[in-house]
Amino acid sequence: MNSKLVIIGLMILSLLAISVSGQKLKTIQQVILQDDNSADHLIIDIPTGKYNFENCKGNISIGGVGSVSVTGCKVVLSDVSETRRVLAEVDLCARAGKADIAFVVESSTGQVDPAVFEFVLSDSNTGDSAFGCEPKPIDVK
Repeated sequence: MNSKLVIIGLMILSLLAISVSGQKLKTIQQVILQDDNSADHLIIDIPTGKYNFENCKGNISIGGVGSVSVTGCKVVLSDVSETRRVLAEVDLCARAGKADIAFVVESSTGQVDPAVFEFVLSDSNTGDSAFGCEPKPIDVK
């Protein structure tokens, strides 16, 4: 009787091992940060470092290519130059992130001082983020 239980147990473990080995890990290719309040959003393509940011109220957008580093669950995007600063950090495990985006736009109207724009994004749940200006759903607890 005990030998039959051992054999059945080994068969079940073998099936579980085969089942688990057949599953593939999900690779995240892109992440979207959408500010909890303003709905401004930043999309990051992790393999290439390409990003696009859109401000919903001012219809302002910027894109570029930064450097991306991935350490465990943490994804960091950085693109810093004389005319822009794009820094973003996303915790894929906690599903939360933040970004600081600042850039200079030279005036086409001949103004002496260029326009400087700065935006801060705080996303407490990247699972409900979208690359659009629709407000995030309100989480009632």
